[in-house]
Amino acid sequence: MNDVFDEKKAIEIRLRQVKETERRLLNELKAEREALLKRLEDLENSVGRKPELPTKTRRLNASAGGVRELAVAYLKERKVPVRAVEIQRFVEQETGKKISNMSAFMSALEPEFTRVQKLGRGLYIYEYGMD
Repeated sequence: MNDVFDEKKAIEIRLRQVKETERRLLNELKAEREALLKRLEDLENSVGRKPELPTKTRRLNASAGGVRELAVAYLKERKVPVRAVEIQRFVEQETGKKISNMSAFMSALEPEFTRVQKLGRGLYIYEYGMD
């Protein structure tokens, strides 16, 4: 007799759990449906308009000019073609700042200092005779 009562009690508890889970799932589905409908409405309202893309702006590093000038001074001092790796080591040693992309660093430097010329793969020189 006690087994029947325990089973009945267990079934009642499980039914309450199922009912609670069912209610929670219905609420979650309702919230998701409302969010989807709102997003669909937003998309339909903006059909004719192009989405605004965020514009990226580069910050100028105030110390970059000094680092570039140091690299140019090193090239002036050497007076022979210098490998980019040597320039990088010198600048990093002098300033303590790491140059993560030496190719980009030198490409940014060349328009500013027209006498700095790239001779080939990773070779740079400061040309004195240019005007």
